[in-house]
Amino acid sequence: MSITNLNKSPKIAIQEINKKINDLEKVIKLYEQNKGNLSIFEDWKSDVRNTLDQMFSEKSIGKDFLRETNVFVNKFSETDTSNKVNNAFKKAMVFLENLKSNIESGIYLSEINGDSIDRTLAIIIIRRILLNFYVHIKAMYQNDVHGNGKIKKDDLDKIRIGNEYDVQRILYSLIKPIFPYTRLEVFDDVGYNSVRYDIILEEYGIVIEVKCTRPSMTERKITEELGADSFHYKADHLFLFVFDKEKIIKDPKVFERAFNRKKNDFGKELETIVIQEVTF
Repeated sequence: MSITNLNKSPKIAIQEINKKINDLEKVIKLYEQNKGNLSIFEDWKSDVRNTLDQMFSEKSIGKDFLRETNVFVNKFSETDTSNKVNNAFKKAMVFLENLKSNIESGIYLSEINGDSIDRTLAIIIIRRILLNFYVHIKAMYQNDVHGNGKIKKDDLDKIRIGNEYDVQRILYSLIKPIFPYTRLEVFDDVGYNSVRYDIILEEYGIVIEVKCTRPSMTERKITEELGADSFHYKADHLFLFVFDKEKIIKDPKVFERAFNRKKNDFGKELETIVIQEVTF
């Protein structure tokens, strides 16, 4: 039998479940106002099922939720159907509250999550990965390989960073083993439109925006893009990581300093890191 684990941090999972519970209270009111329109409840259940499927490594919990809250409509008795719906409301609430308790108890955590990393240490680790990104490139792809190894240098030489999606992929693969809840390309609603976070560590409020310069890009252009990203992105700590492949930034240290901000002044900690050491 497979073991069900969380795909997100307990903190984020509980926040999402609390939101669904709050939504259920609204659904109950709408159901009463719309004279028993069951589709409102069914739509909410479908949304909860999708959330649970994303939250856990196995889909069994989402299936259990639907089974527990199933409503058999009595075509011959509105009163009986109404009672069944109200009972399903209660079961849904109990199911989600129990799920929260189970998450808090740690039963869905894999052994890897037993080592606690606080937010300060998480920021230090991410910063070190970004600052030494070129070290990984050199060690993994450019150094000579062992003669007895199956990975050959000719194969590694075929791998090249072409754009920011390549940088993003490599960074994600470095961060994910340390922070298993890290997510890639997450969309978020910022009020009037949506934004896409390249890499996000929700449990720590850390977002990493990745840029890779291209021949047609100017320093002014990347400045404008980073300015827009830093303003719109919601995060406690936002890393702007620039892999300056084309070396278009004239003075990286001055550029970094111009984009660094303190949370008290900007609403978020903004840290910019420019890498030019390796052309790959």
